[in-house]
Amino acid sequence: MHTPPTWYVQNQASAPDAWPATAASASPPVAGPVGCKMCGAAPAAPVTIRAHQGFILAMRWHTLEGPFCAICGTALVREMTTKTLWQGWWGVGSLVFGTPFALVSNLLAYRKLRQLQPAVPVHGRRQVPLGKPILRRPLAYVALVPLIWAAVMLFHLVTSAL
Repeated sequence: MHTPPTWYVQNQASAPDAWPATAASASPPVAGPVGCKMCGAAPAAPVTIRAHQGFILAMRWHTLEGPFCAICGTALVREMTTKTLWQGWWGVGSLVFGTPFALVSNLLAYRKLRQLQPAVPVHGRRQVPLGKPILRRPLAYVALVPLIWAAVMLFHLVTSAL
């Protein structure tokens, strides 16, 4: 069992009684800056980053929530948006709802992350590698396949109706 040091016990005995609590002093303490979920750096913004996978008859969501610094958040937005661009279009529900929702959601998260000041790194923890921008990743261009297909089908519908 731990016994407190004598100087602590003596100071506690001579300490005045605590002030009575008032409504103003009973409020919870204000939280300090929140660190990045990945690297602990501050400042960080609370954002949700999504990836979407479309299958012929089903779909799957991947979600990362938390405060992220500008570097880690941007890296995760790039990675998950690229995955959505090449995996998200392959079902009817995904084509119409899932993938556009994930892409717009990630765009809003990216805009929020860009407003942050440069992060102060935490000793002993590493930030997520930023990686290449989305348009410099070859897998992002797989999204052109269903978009071209949809354009051809729309063109075919319009021209056959005439």
